[in-house]
Amino acid sequence: EVLMQLSAGFSVPIVVVQHMPPNFTKALAERLDRQCQVRVKEAATGDQLVPGHVYIAPGGHQLIFERGRGAIKILPGDERMNYKPSVDITFASAANEFGGAVLGVVLTGMGADGCEGARLLKDRAATIWGQDEASCVVYGMPKAVANAGLTDEVLSLAHIARKLSQELG
Repeated sequence: EVLMQLSAGFSVPIVVVQHMPPNFTKALAERLDRQCQVRVKEAATGDQLVPGHVYIAPGGHQLIFERGRGAIKILPGDERMNYKPSVDITFASAANEFGGAVLGVVLTGMGADGCEGARLLKDRAATIWGQDEASCVVYGMPKAVANAGLTDEVLSLAHIARKLSQELG
């Protein structure tokens, strides 16, 4: 719903970390690429972040950013991690690489993944938005971030794309 509302000329890159198993994220990226004006692909090691492009973290792996280059690096999913990919890991890497020049958006999902990463982003003056409870299927992840006092704005799913376009478009 969010990505389909963004124009082809959207001015920043987007990285999507969704809790999905291996083999699902490639099909998701291909489907979204056909339906969206922005370009969508499953992320791969070495991908450079390009405005108007969306990079989907591969299921079963972790997505981080190479220090000093900002390029995407895909790591094997560690069996000790509950989530593969994990928003916390990607947010932490984004905090280290990009500091406050990050907007983290936490959408519907079970658990608290994203909360600790959001804390690291906030420590570097980044902005965090969360999806509101009414529009969530599962109000776990956004609730954890909001309860920790890390959310700058709470938005309905229907308003996130409009706000992204107004602020960053």
